[in-house]
Amino acid sequence: MRTKRSRTWIIIISAICIILVIAYFTKPDNKSIIIASVTRVWGDITPSVNKPMYYEQFMDLNSKSVHIDDWIFLKRIKYQMGDFNKTIGIAAFKREFFFYSSFKVKK
Repeated sequence: MRTKRSRTWIIIISAICIILVIAYFTKPDNKSIIIASVTRVWGDITPSVNKPMYYEQFMDLNSKSVHIDDWIFLKRIKYQMGDFNKTIGIAAFKREFFFYSSFKVKK
């Protein structure tokens, strides 16, 4: 009876360790996080990649508002809106997961 229970715990702990190791080695790079964050925050206002001059100027101005906290297994994405930083999502497993579907930007 005792061995079956300990075997179950060993399997659960091993699965959690494997998931954490995969998460550590598959964190996305900061450049892709910044591009995805600026595009998510600004939405339709973001210039298209077809006009590289405007796109690069837009990204140069707005990429400074993105702050990335690198934790061990994931990255927290914060966007500076006015005087405060707002956490807008996390990045793990080569993807960015945002907490909000869209943002309202005053025109």
